[in-house]
Amino acid sequence: MTSHDDFRLKRALDALPRELEPGSPDLWPGIRAAITSVPADDRHTAPHSLNRLAPARLRVAALLLMLGASAGALALSRHAAGQWHLIADGGNSRLFEVGEDLATRDGTARLAVGKIGTVDVAHETDVRLLSARWSTHRLALSRGTIHARIDAPPRLFIVETPSGTAVDLGCEYTLGVDSLGTSTLVVTSGWVSFEDGGRESLIPAGMRSITRRGRVVGTPFRDDAPGSLRAALAAFDAGDHRDTVISDIVRRARPSDAITLWHVAKRTESGQQARVFTRLTELAPTPRGLTAAQVLADDRMMRLYWTTLPGSAPIVSGWQETLWRLWARIFG
Repeated sequence: MTSHDDFRLKRALDALPRELEPGSPDLWPGIRAAITSVPADDRHTAPHSLNRLAPARLRVAALLLMLGASAGALALSRHAAGQWHLIADGGNSRLFEVGEDLATRDGTARLAVGKIGTVDVAHETDVRLLSARWSTHRLALSRGTIHARIDAPPRLFIVETPSGTAVDLGCEYTLGVDSLGTSTLVVTSGWVSFEDGGRESLIPAGMRSITRRGRVVGTPFRDDAPGSLRAALAAFDAGDHRDTVISDIVRRARPSDAITLWHVAKRTESGQQARVFTRLTELAPTPRGLTAAQVLADDRMMRLYWTTLPGSAPIVSGWQETLWRLWARIFG
C-alpha cells in the first residue's frame, strides 16, 4: 500500500456519512499508523509478514465501512422520520414543509407524519405544521376536524389548539375545533393527554373531553355517559363548583365513570373532595396497602390509583410503582 493509496482510502472514508459527538477525537491517525506500521524494507523482503497483517487491515477497513454505513443509515432514517407528506384527494403526494398552512376548502387531505402515522384532515379545516423532527412532531389546528392514527412512543406527536394541547401517548383519536375555539377530543384507541396551563386531562379510549377557550381543560367522560352527568360536568368545567353540582356528579356516576370522578376529585377542595373521593373508592377501591388519605395527599399516589381504575391506561412504570409504594409505607 503506497502513500497515494493511503490518501485515496482516507478521502473515501472522509466522504462516508457519519455522526460524531462534539469533541470526539479523530480516529484516523491511529488507524493509518496501524496500517502503515510495517517498515518499508519489510514490505519487499518479508511477504509472509505482510500476509499475516492483511487480515488485520481487512478487519479495520470492514469495521470502518460498517460504522460509516450505520451512520449513514441512521442519518437517512432520521431525515425520513422528520418529513411530512401531503396526500391530496387525487392521490398526489408532495412534501409538507414546516411553517406551511393547509386549508381544505374543496375536499379533504391526508398528512403522512414521518414514519409514525397519518392525520386525516376533514373538509373546512385549517392546520399548520409547526415542527417536524424525528424526535418531535407538532401541528396546529385552528379550526375544523382531524383524525390522527399514531404508533409511536409517548409525546412524539402534539397538536396545539386555541383551547389547549393534545399530547399523543400512542393512540387514535378525533380532534375538532369550532368557531369559538372549543376543542372536542374523542379517543378511540390508546390514550391522550389534553393539557393547558399546567392542568391536564388523561383521556383513554372510549372517552372524550370538551374544553372551551379560556377555561380549564375539560373533564373526560365516557361516550355513553348520561346527559344529566354531561350537563353537571359542563357546569363544573365552567367553574360552577356549588354543592348541588358536585352532588349531581357524585349521584349520577356509574362504576364505568370512575375516571371521571378521579379527575373531579383532583379539581375540588376540602369537604367536596372528600365526598367525591368517598364515592370514587366505592366504585374502585384504592390500591392495596394505601389508604384514601395517603392517595389524596400525594399526586404520585393519585397517578398510581389511576392505573387501577376501569378503562384506564398504564401511566406508571413498574419501578415507579414499587418506589412510590415504598415511599408511602415509610413516610405515609
